[in-house]
Amino acid sequence: MSALLEVENLTTVFATARGEVTIVDDVSLSLEGGRTLCIVGESGSGKSVLSLSLMGLLPPSGAVASGRVLLEGKDLLELDDDAMRSIRGR
Repeated sequence: MSALLEVENLTTVFATARGEVTIVDDVSLSLEGGRTLCIVGESGSGKSVLSLSLMGLLPPSGAVASGRVLLEGKDLLELDDDAMRSIRGR
């Protein structure tokens, strides 16, 4: 079975007064349809930022610096806001 969601080498950074800070560093994962994925970690480990990165909902100070997020083979990072809203349902 092919992956429904593939994340390849995703890195997310935030701009701060002291410069750029990497919050998600080179994360890769694959999820097949019908499966469940749990992301666990300590408080402040980047779980929420990873999720926001996947959904294209980072705040203005955050940005995906590198990597790919493929949903059914389509790179979500290349889609415009309207296309992402359609996928998210909002």
